[in-house]
This record gives sequence, C-alpha cells and structure tokens, in this order.
Amino acid sequence: MTKHVFCRDLCLERGEPHEGTGNAPTRVLLLAWPRGKWRTPRWESADMSAPLAKAVHEAALAGVHVALVDKVGETENLPQLQAQPESVFADFESEAELIAAIGNYVDGTVFEGTYDPRTTILVCTDSRRDACCARYGFSTYKALTAIADPEQFNIVQATHLGGCRFAASLVVVPQRQRYGRMTAGQAPAFLEALSRGEIFLPAYKGRTDMPEPLQVAELAALRWAETNTRSSGPVRLDSPDLPKDPQEGAELTVHAAVHGTELDISLRARLFHVQGNCGVVAEGGGQHTLRWCLDGVTTTQSQPQY
Repeated sequence: MTKHVFCRDLCLERGEPHEGTGNAPTRVLLLAWPRGKWRTPRWESADMSAPLAKAVHEAALAGVHVALVDKVGETENLPQLQAQPESVFADFESEAELIAAIGNYVDGTVFEGTYDPRTTILVCTDSRRDACCARYGFSTYKALTAIADPEQFNIVQATHLGGCRFAASLVVVPQRQRYGRMTAGQAPAFLEALSRGEIFLPAYKGRTDMPEPLQVAELAALRWAETNTRSSGPVRLDSPDLPKDPQEGAELTVHAAVHGTELDISLRARLFHVQGNCGVVAEGGGQHTLRWCLDGVTTTQSQPQY
C-alpha cells in the first residue's frame, strides 16, 4: 500500500508561507449538521433534503459561505442556523422556515433570532475534503474545546474553509480573522490572545481584503513590534505601487510605521509548486504559484532585524 502523502507536509518542505493568505468570507451561515454526514460538496451531505440542498447551493453561488458545523457530543446543543458577522442564531419550527431564512439572508435580510456575544471559532475538520484537515484540524479542535471558556468562545468543527495545505485552518468570526498551521500546542496562547482582543501572530494569515504583499508586510511589522517593543500595532502602511504582472525574483519594499518606529519591509516574489489538497498530491497535479515572501525588516536607524 502506498503511504499517504500529506499536502501540509509537502507545503512545509517547500517553504511556502501561510502569511498573505488571510482573505476571509464576508458573510457566513453556520448550519448545524452531524460531521459523520458531511459530504463533498456540502449540499450533497447525507440526509439533506433536495430543497435544503438547493438553498445551500444557491447561497454558495451568491457568495455566502455556508459552513456545516458540529460539536463532539453536543450536536443537540447547536442552533440550526447562525449568521455571521451578525452573530445571530435561531432554530426553526420547520425545514421550510429554515430554507426561507437561508434565502432571505442571501437577499440581505437577517432572520430573527438571539444575539450571541461570544467569539465563534470555526476549525476545519473536514475529512471528506482533505486528510490534513482531519489529522491536524481535529487535534486542534479538541485542544481548544478542552480549555476554552464556553461563556466566551463558541468553538465548532466546520466543513472546508480553504487552505487545506495550511491545516489546521481556522476562521474567527465576527472578526474575520484567518489562521493557518495552528497546532494543538498553540491552543492556550491562541485563546489568550483572542481574550485580550489581539491577533495570534504565529498562525495569523494576514488582514482580510488586503493585497497579499501588504498582508505580509503588515504582519512582519506586527511581529517586529512584538519582538522589539513587546507590544502590538497599530501599523501604518504606505501603499506602494504593486507590480501588475510580477515575475519570480521581483522585489518590493513597503514602508511601515509602528509605535513611532519607521520600517522598510523588503519582499521578494517566489514561485512555489502548490498542491492545494491531498487529492491533488495523489493525482500528481498542482501548479506553480507566485507568492510574496518576507525578505527582511529594516529600521531607519539600524541594520536589518528579523
């Protein structure tokens, strides 16, 4: 039998960074569905009626990310539907009402429900989509739920969130933060950072809705500040003219300021052979993708610091 090759392991071997891949969905619906019944695509999951599957599929086509969610041993405690970033959840008397709520949300109307003030953490454990998400995602999920304050955090297992090669993959809402390569051992520090309203820098992918090189630069500045001033942001970035068609080896300098210190952040474009999930690896597929990588951080008064 051929040994399984994990896309996450290959990604690490190739040195591809997770920084710069922080884009998160703008609107999310969390639909409670037992993990054992998840399928790919999610609207073909077991026991999902044709009308509900149609509503989930149409929501996805309209740009709403519908995540099927579950909790180990606690499925009965999950509300049927939750909307983010509105942080509203509800149960419904009938499937018809549930379907109508999904359709109305797609059209811009949030269903009536209960406000949930907690931070919701989606952890991808979708074994149907990728073995890495099952292997790394589930251990991270279990570590988080073992220590998290349920009054402060709502932690759920979720279907595919994207970025399988960066497993464990997490999305934090309503903050719209994406994290990658999260490990079980990082769970305490991760929750502590979120409790303080801060970003967990080691696994942070970058600010959503920002071009990749600026995500990388801002994160580099934040890490510099944490190392050198023991504090975090805010970071001011002077947006440079970004190359429209960069080639491998292209260089870019982003000027930043954090806590009164001026920084020049050097980036370099590199090509990586990207295999987005284990299925692509098994089939021998993949493609070469240009990524912007940190080359160095220099203060205006000193030599490069990393």
